[in-house]
Amino acid sequence: MRKRVLTIFFMLNLSLLGYHVNAQTSLTDLVNYTLKHSRDIKKSELQCKEADYKRKETIGNGLPQINASASYSKMMYDIEIPQSLYDMVSNSITDPDNQQMVNGILKGIDDIDRIKMFSAGIQVTQLLYSQSYLVGLKTSKKAQELYSILKDKNEEDVIDEVATGYYQAGSLILQLQTVDKSIKNLKEIYRIAELNYQNDLIKESQVNRLKVTISNLEVTRQTIDNGVTIQLNYLKALAGMPSDSSLVIDTTMLVNDFINKNTSSTFAIENVPAYRALLKQDEIYGQQIKLAKATYLPTLAAFGKYSFSSGGVGSGDMSKINSYPTIGLSFSMPIFSSGVNYYKLKQSQVKQLQLHEDIAKTKDLLTISYNNAFLEYQTANSLLSAQKENKELAQKVYNQTSLQYQEGMASMADLLNVNSDYLQADNSYNQQILKCKTAEIKMLKASGNLKSLVKQ
Repeated sequence: MRKRVLTIFFMLNLSLLGYHVNAQTSLTDLVNYTLKHSRDIKKSELQCKEADYKRKETIGNGLPQINASASYSKMMYDIEIPQSLYDMVSNSITDPDNQQMVNGILKGIDDIDRIKMFSAGIQVTQLLYSQSYLVGLKTSKKAQELYSILKDKNEEDVIDEVATGYYQAGSLILQLQTVDKSIKNLKEIYRIAELNYQNDLIKESQVNRLKVTISNLEVTRQTIDNGVTIQLNYLKALAGMPSDSSLVIDTTMLVNDFINKNTSSTFAIENVPAYRALLKQDEIYGQQIKLAKATYLPTLAAFGKYSFSSGGVGSGDMSKINSYPTIGLSFSMPIFSSGVNYYKLKQSQVKQLQLHEDIAKTKDLLTISYNNAFLEYQTANSLLSAQKENKELAQKVYNQTSLQYQEGMASMADLLNVNSDYLQADNSYNQQILKCKTAEIKMLKASGNLKSLVKQ
């Protein structure tokens, strides 16, 4: 049981990418982690959800709509009938019964101090035909597809940043390792030089020169080490990792993986998210043109309504309710808009023509970008073997000169010169690896295949 618990605990730790303090993080692991935790990618996912909700909102506009309404009002006022009106009625109506009836009506009006009214109703509306609605459905669907493409583009942009930052950090770590090796070797030479100085075999100036060289290298080491820390912190922020998590780059795997690998990538512009996004935008503009044309067409809807009302005057009740069930059709047909709809249509057509120019330009630029990246990759890859041979030769010369110095057959100046040559050759080799990796990323991104890094 205890063994099983430890196994589960170990597997959970591995899933956190930070692993243990001395764990090595491959680029594939870092990219996979980034795709799940990057804030930019999470924002893209939310934008896709928003587009989905907008599409469902558009669908809902064509489904039955139910609305209820109610109102209550009470008007407060005091009506005063002038005595002259009573006198006029008495003089004009000779029939006593009619005179009494009219006077009663006037007195009733005179007694009114309020009017109360209440009404309520419910209405159901169903859209039967609207070309604008049908076009809007297709437009919302294409907008949803556009956000999905933009999410892919955003993922490639994030992978590009993470991969480039990963290799830059790896290059700095390789430089740091080179400086550490040089400091270690020179400290051993310095120990021997001090013994020789104590035995009066060399001058003090030679020992001091060696000491200055070591001090300068230690300053360089600190600068590079700070650069590594800054780059790793930047990578954590890109990947959405906690700032206190561990991120260690396996430089041995980075170098060996590239030496044994020759990346090839086919270019198909339809695979590039940036180009696909423009094509989808062109489809949306086409739908907007159809939407502008749809404003010339009629709209037909059916409705059903049930309402009731009640009223009363003075202190009387409102017990009597009148109901009004209604069904019908609603028809709307635009006739004349003083050119408003016409010029909206023309605007949409001009926007699409502008986009066509952008698509043509983007196609040319993406093709050139891929060709340049491929050429850069081939050039950097061809120079890598030469830089590797030069580094190995510089290492060999340094070892030979160091041995000769210890045997008294080479001077301190010779030793320091070959050490400087070795540092330069090693750094040139590391920089060449970085150039190859950077060119590889450019080539993969230009061809729309950057996500292949996740599958490695």
